[in-house]
Amino acid sequence: MLASEVLNTFLPSGLITQLLGNDCAFDQVQPVETCQSTDLVFADDERYLPTLMEKKPAVVVTTEALSGALVEANVCVLVSSNVKLAHALVRQKYTDTDFWARDGVNVHARACVHSSVVVPSDCVIAAGVVIEANVEIASHVSIMANTVIQSGVTIGVDAVIHPNVVVGWGCQIGARVQLQSGCVIGPEGYGFAQDEARASHRIPQQGIVVIEDDVSIGAGTCIDRATFGETRIERGVKIDNLCHIAHNVLVGEDSLLTAQTVIAGSTTIGKRVITSGQTGILDHLTVADDVVLLHRAGVTQNIDSAGYYASLPLQPLRTYTKNAVVQKKLVDMNKKVRQLEKQLNALQTKLDE
Repeated sequence: MLASEVLNTFLPSGLITQLLGNDCAFDQVQPVETCQSTDLVFADDERYLPTLMEKKPAVVVTTEALSGALVEANVCVLVSSNVKLAHALVRQKYTDTDFWARDGVNVHARACVHSSVVVPSDCVIAAGVVIEANVEIASHVSIMANTVIQSGVTIGVDAVIHPNVVVGWGCQIGARVQLQSGCVIGPEGYGFAQDEARASHRIPQQGIVVIEDDVSIGAGTCIDRATFGETRIERGVKIDNLCHIAHNVLVGEDSLLTAQTVIAGSTTIGKRVITSGQTGILDHLTVADDVVLLHRAGVTQNIDSAGYYASLPLQPLRTYTKNAVVQKKLVDMNKKVRQLEKQLNALQTKLDE
């Protein structure tokens, strides 16, 4: 592959804007630390310059600010306006896993596909897959081993469903969605009513889950179907491994939910919300657009304004960091208070005498 081919592919979008130095071929994409002279690498920090100067990979995708030194060292440079985004899109284009590899057939002999289901010829259905009645599958879908697709599901174009996934009846999976191994979409939501003896009785959960386009759901994540209506994950959301989204939750566009985030039922999450690991959000709340939740945030009330929040009880990040500093000093402060109390008691005793 030539550097000029990469330039021509991404020049129209403005992601890669220039080729500096002599055009050069590369064999693989590798990290800076282990690259060889035949590799393409990505570098957006000057701390990588000494290694690049030593190893001299075939092509470096970098910023305009770093390009001069590399060109002087006779390295082929592709200048990017956003190196991290170039890293993602170049690798998707040229080095991504082929999820549509097949052994001459698109539906494996050991897959069980209901007779009502039409599988387009460019789809791949692996061994052990079970697809129930009235499932609609768009073109260029890959469904990997031992996945179960229950009745009435719709799956959009270019979706990739990894091994051992379960998609519950009636749920909707959008275009270019990635469902990682072991995730469960559309199990029954946690709904029970108690009688006078506090015995719990199941409330049927008869809504669905809607996963919009370009969503990624991590391994082991569970998204519950709605009691009525829908649980909805909007376009572009990326959910990490081992998260739980309860019934009737709405997660807004382009939000990022990281590992072990838990969102209780009927809560609305705004657009572009970010949660760090082990964030917990109670039910029937609203979180505004552009909120960032950090340090095991525990959300027990609505968040009405964009900003950074942390911990439990939830605090604006600046307040939390100040309190954290004070908290480290509490033992010493307690000692000083006790010393002052003794001094005051001694003084009071003298005054009483």
